[in-house]
Amino acid sequence: MKNIYALLLAAGGSLTAMGQAPKTYNADSLLSRWVIDVNILGGFSSQGFTTANSTPNYLNAVNANPGELKFKKGMAYGADAQLGFFFGKKRHFGLGAGFMYMMQQGDAVLDNYHVEYQATDFAGSTFRQSITGNSLKEKLSITNMNVPVMLKYKNRFSKRWGFTADAGALFNVQMKSSYTTDAHFDYEAIYKFENTSDGGTRAVYDNSPTPSAGDWLITKAEFLRNNPNGNIADYFNAKRALGFNVGLNEPTPTTKGSVSYTKGSIGFMVQPSFNYFLSDDVALNFGGYYMFQPFKNANTANYHLTDGNGNYSSMINNVSASNNQSYGLNIGARFFLGNKKDRDHDGISDRKDKCPDVFGLAKFDGCPDTDGDGIPDSQDSCVTVAGIAKFHGCPDTDGDGIMDKEDLCPYNAGPLALHGCPDRDGDGIIDKDDQCPDVFGLLIFHGCPDRDGDGVPDNEDKCPDVAGPISNQGCPIDTVNHVAPPQGPIDITTPIKFDIDQTDIHTVSYTVIDEAAKQLKEDKGKRMIIDGNADITGPEAHNIGLSERRAEAVKTQLTKRGINPGRIKTRGHGSSMPIESNKTAEGRQENRRAVMHLVPAKN
Repeated sequence: MKNIYALLLAAGGSLTAMGQAPKTYNADSLLSRWVIDVNILGGFSSQGFTTANSTPNYLNAVNANPGELKFKKGMAYGADAQLGFFFGKKRHFGLGAGFMYMMQQGDAVLDNYHVEYQATDFAGSTFRQSITGNSLKEKLSITNMNVPVMLKYKNRFSKRWGFTADAGALFNVQMKSSYTTDAHFDYEAIYKFENTSDGGTRAVYDNSPTPSAGDWLITKAEFLRNNPNGNIADYFNAKRALGFNVGLNEPTPTTKGSVSYTKGSIGFMVQPSFNYFLSDDVALNFGGYYMFQPFKNANTANYHLTDGNGNYSSMINNVSASNNQSYGLNIGARFFLGNKKDRDHDGISDRKDKCPDVFGLAKFDGCPDTDGDGIPDSQDSCVTVAGIAKFHGCPDTDGDGIMDKEDLCPYNAGPLALHGCPDRDGDGIIDKDDQCPDVFGLLIFHGCPDRDGDGVPDNEDKCPDVAGPISNQGCPIDTVNHVAPPQGPIDITTPIKFDIDQTDIHTVSYTVIDEAAKQLKEDKGKRMIIDGNADITGPEAHNIGLSERRAEAVKTQLTKRGINPGRIKTRGHGSSMPIESNKTAEGRQENRRAVMHLVPAKN
């Protein structure tokens, strides 16, 4: 049974440690401190009897065997009610007291009872009385009343489930055993005679374990030895009629009675249970119990189970001590007394809840976070959509540093200057409005370029590299058949354009770089100066470095075309040398440039 209770306690501890999910119920700290527990108990009982040695109570006893008293087939059932109070901030521990009523049933069985002792018969003659017990059993109904004083523990670990355990002292009020019996005894007599000085005889006590040869034996064994076919019942009845204290299988006239222990006791009880919460006010209990009580009885002096035909004293009267145990299952209910203190059932008391009528979280003092982004609704500008603290709870889906509700392109990252929209070709026209999003172009042509500057964008120009009128789809009048005339000389000082905060050179500028490399190879007395520039989009310190890297990018392209890097000098001017206004996207595009200048080698 100890293993069962160990398992119950272990299970309670495991369940207590389970499930660390956020609570959606009133924890112990918010439940009422006062409870009433009512339980029905049922199971088994046992008693370990210690009996007094009654042999000395019989005069000059011989061949005595008072037998061994045992308790068998023990059952127990009853109920208890307690008033409890839980203290501390978390209200896990408390004290309780109440009343317990238990009814225990079982059999008290005495085996091998036999005693022989000195007695006096109806005529005053001394003889040896022999008594043997047959079927000595008493059916007991034990009334056990106690006042329990308990240390209480409880832990509610989910909305529906909790664990509780009581352990403490039992102060016994009453321990009364009512019995019924059909005990039967064999009463036999042995007489020994000796001669007197006046020539007569007298009866004396024979204290030898084995009767003397001349003794008169009124016993079953002696009768059957001399009368194997005789009627032994008639023989004993006749002797009893003459006044001798003999009889075979004689029933006791006392078939029922009660015995109360003369001293109370202090025992203990352990009662672990699981709770199933119907609400914050009522929980059902399912568990087990174990109780132990030691009892004493001082009224065992001069005890005789029987000392004559028709006399009987309950076997329980000879119990000097009894260790009483009961164990089994209990089912009951716990009632929490008092008003609720958490109206929204979020686990935060109304006294500490800043939002007492709305379910919330402890870390926000009871206020909600509807979208679960870690920002309470009271501080969240986007209550129903998860966001970030930087934008007061509003999202930035594309991660470009512009919150979605202010981002014209919330699903594609773009710069702040373009309201969060991307511009892949860096021409200052956002991709969704750019008809040529991958080629640097002009705003007037919706982001498409006009390489030959004839006013016809390349995507509509039949001769994109040769200027022509719009009326001829960008081709010269003499090239109606769309055959471009030979192009004129290329100006190496043509600006090489760059995207915002980029140093990559577009292939459209390769013809200018090719021409510069060609001229450097043809004229060994010349060298190249490359001036890098930036717009005012970033900090000036950043822009200076960016302009230097743009000049170096052009230098790298020249060295790839076979030019000695010693003939090339680069300079970065940051945003200090604009050629257009930085207030417009078109102007800023013109200012993001690198320009090559061919100068004499001695400069």
